[in-house]
Amino acid sequence: MKFVTDHMLGRLAKFLRFLGYDTIYPDFSYDDDSIINLAKSENRILLSRDKEICSKYEKSFLIKSEDYIEQLKEVIKEFKLDNKNMLTRCSICNVPLINIEKEKVIGKVPENVYNTHDEFYMCPSCGRIYWMGSHTKNIIERLEEVLNIENR
Repeated sequence: MKFVTDHMLGRLAKFLRFLGYDTIYPDFSYDDDSIINLAKSENRILLSRDKEICSKYEKSFLIKSEDYIEQLKEVIKEFKLDNKNMLTRCSICNVPLINIEKEKVIGKVPENVYNTHDEFYMCPSCGRIYWMGSHTKNIIERLEEVLNIENR
């Protein structure tokens, strides 16, 4: 399942990426018609808080909440999303992450991170490096909490 969000849903896009869903968050050069054309051309579901843009594209979903966690709950419930591919995409670029050997991150991550972690991932597009640090664990806990609430 692939998504595109409008300009009002940047945090939602990021959290959908954390869950492993291919989610485009277009820059501000995209107007409504451009976003719809992108959604159509790539067979994506359009997520928006704007009734007007949603009325122009049949594969759209109107987000009601202003809070990104509530927005995420809405999308999870509507599309029955899961966490099977959690943390497999770059939260910035939306590109699938690849494993990278520990030796290749020397000097690219803080020394204490290098010394205390053995598993690293890299975005082949932007070069950002990821590891299972406390920030990542907090994201996982938050996502699992949201998923458990929605799956009750």
